[in-house]
Amino acid sequence: MTALHLPNEFWIEDNALDDNDLPESRHVYSVSQLNSDIRLVIEDNFTPVWVEGEISTLRTPVSGHLYFTLKDERSQVKAVFFRRQQRPLSYKPKEGDRVLCGGRITLYEPRGEYQIIVSTLELQGLGELWRAFARLKEKLSREGLFAPERKKKIPLLPRTIGLITSASGAAVHDILQVIRRRFAGVEIIVVPVTVQGERAAVEIVAALELVERYWRDRIDTVILTRGGGSYEDLQPFNDERVARAIVACSIPLISAVGHEIDFTIADFVADLRAPTPSAAAELVIANYQEMSEGLHHLRQRLHQFGRYRIVQERRRLQLAASGLEYGRERLSFLRRDLFDLQTRFRTAMLSRLRLVRQKLRLCEFRLAQASPRLRLKPCFAKVYLSEQHLNQAMRHLLQSKRQRLTACRDRLNAASPLSVLARGYTVVEKAGTGKVVSSSADLTVGESLRLRFHQGQAWCRVEKVIEEE
Repeated sequence: MTALHLPNEFWIEDNALDDNDLPESRHVYSVSQLNSDIRLVIEDNFTPVWVEGEISTLRTPVSGHLYFTLKDERSQVKAVFFRRQQRPLSYKPKEGDRVLCGGRITLYEPRGEYQIIVSTLELQGLGELWRAFARLKEKLSREGLFAPERKKKIPLLPRTIGLITSASGAAVHDILQVIRRRFAGVEIIVVPVTVQGERAAVEIVAALELVERYWRDRIDTVILTRGGGSYEDLQPFNDERVARAIVACSIPLISAVGHEIDFTIADFVADLRAPTPSAAAELVIANYQEMSEGLHHLRQRLHQFGRYRIVQERRRLQLAASGLEYGRERLSFLRRDLFDLQTRFRTAMLSRLRLVRQKLRLCEFRLAQASPRLRLKPCFAKVYLSEQHLNQAMRHLLQSKRQRLTACRDRLNAASPLSVLARGYTVVEKAGTGKVVSSSADLTVGESLRLRFHQGQAWCRVEKVIEEE
């Protein structure tokens, strides 16, 4: 007996589908509702999943998403790899690849098809290598070892080339053949190393250090290369030690590892990446015939330009020679005109100067006659006399005011209570209130009094009150 558990808690058994047994209680799904419920069941029970298979019917639309079928010998399942999940991917998937996909299972409701939403994709058997490659690439990128401003410029025509590769591989023969064909006079120093296997990375680092130590002033460009191979064969060029040795090399370095579709860490840190060893030889050195033809063309242009300039300068010289005699006569004529103009200018200036001086004297005389000082001189005497009269009146008025002020001061001093105090009298005030006591009836025995004199004051207490009879 088989059964399918649905979210609405119904059990539908294959021996219980008789219409007579479920007359009114059967639940009818719409197609959309059924697909939605099945999608929930699948996502709850099959997430996450890892599926191994072969990529088939790979499609890459404009959106950048990857749609493909993952199959084995008997079955297949559809898969989608969205663009935002592809950023950590270090290679481009293609049909026929054996891969390991990690992700979640879901149901695409419009078509009722279930599929894998891929979040991780690894080549079968190389998953750990790819992860290590991605981690090292991200680490070196954060350190700035891939930055374009760090990389050195490759010389156009190096005198000596250092070639680090396998002495028995096809890469060394391809590079030597291309360089001899393009420019046979270049010196090549071959540093043989192992380019695959466990010791390859150590030998490559040692070769770079050897070149840096002994041939730094002799070698102009270094080519680090090997031919194509499997991904495992290229692993020495994904070694961190090799990458840092390339960065430490002060000589411009070209990396040419594998085929055009192969990318290694060495390609990213090198000053220039060549897709193949032959392409590296073409990049590192110019074609002798092309340079010879270019120099010949430049020489012809230089000769043509030189002949043109010679003709132009000769014509200018002839024109200058023919006009030299005319120029002498013209210069003599201009010199006579200049002397005549100088004489006339001097005479005119002296005459003009005399006329200006005469006008200046006349203006000075008229200004003296019209001076306001002459007209104001009689007024000065009147002003002086008025000033004397005013001063005398002011002194008389000031003397009168001073006498009145003195009389007022005397009267004020005579009426001042301070004058009375000065004659020996005292002002009696009650302590605390400051009220002046004018009669003994206002006093009580034991009361405190303040006595104010002409100079200073004193405190006293009433011992006995005597009233006037």
